[in-house]
Amino acid sequence: MAAKFQSTKVGAAALALGMTLFGMGALSTEASAMVKINADFFGSADSDVKDSQNGELNTQAYGVSVDTTYFSVGARRTDYDFSGINDYGFDSGNTIYADAHYNGDFSNNLSYSVGLMVGALYEDDFDLGDSYAVSPRAILGYRFTNGLTGFLGAYVNFNGADNVYLPIIGLKLGDESDHGWSGSIAYPATRVQYRFNNFWAVDGTFLTVRDTFHLDDDNERGTLKDGYIREESYGVGVGVTLNPLTHFQVSLGLFSYFDREFKLYNHAGDEQDSFETDPTYGGYLRGSLVF
Repeated sequence: MAAKFQSTKVGAAALALGMTLFGMGALSTEASAMVKINADFFGSADSDVKDSQNGELNTQAYGVSVDTTYFSVGARRTDYDFSGINDYGFDSGNTIYADAHYNGDFSNNLSYSVGLMVGALYEDDFDLGDSYAVSPRAILGYRFTNGLTGFLGAYVNFNGADNVYLPIIGLKLGDESDHGWSGSIAYPATRVQYRFNNFWAVDGTFLTVRDTFHLDDDNERGTLKDGYIREESYGVGVGVTLNPLTHFQVSLGLFSYFDREFKLYNHAGDEQDSFETDPTYGGYLRGSLVF
């Protein structure tokens, strides 16, 4: 079967569920045709804003998505709740996206995966000309005789502020429906799972966040009017997935951001300011209908 690097974007709600915080899931094996409808919640505790006077930030996100073998669509809202400071001038981010992906084989051992995500990330006022996000990706995979697949590729995110370029590299074993170990040890997203039986499994995740939101034109900081904010973060999570019914799946767990930075840009894409937060923790919940 061909390898697949699947996009299931819900951004910051993404942790151990293959929803990446910047919109890309872990490399997975192509399965038979199916439809998966997901609803997600993510929330973090207060974390101190570095170099501020009593400034704190917590985050909540809500998302819905539909994934099929070749296509995914989704939407997410992220709320940023600041306390003790009010000069950053933003409190929310909205994401809508569509993603197409295709996998194939060059030979018995050599496979490929290509994909394209298009969407919009914006504060409250939707303006496609400034809030666009276009993200192509391409991956080559090589299947070894021991069942492992090595893969190498690239991801690009074109946006109105400052484009993002990331390598894709890793090693994959099995499929998440397999009993025992499966998953991908990779960058920018890792997910390793151990499935005990058809009812439940546990997993661990590492992920990279690169979300760039277009800010409204009434921002209280003049230099940020019609500008952008980008979150650049890294996190880890542990979770459990339960399959209580044939067509229903629930995943929940805990996570921690160990490195979180926000960069602020003006409308021309020039960086104006940045700030970091201390490590924080939180939880996530996903319910899925699978057909």
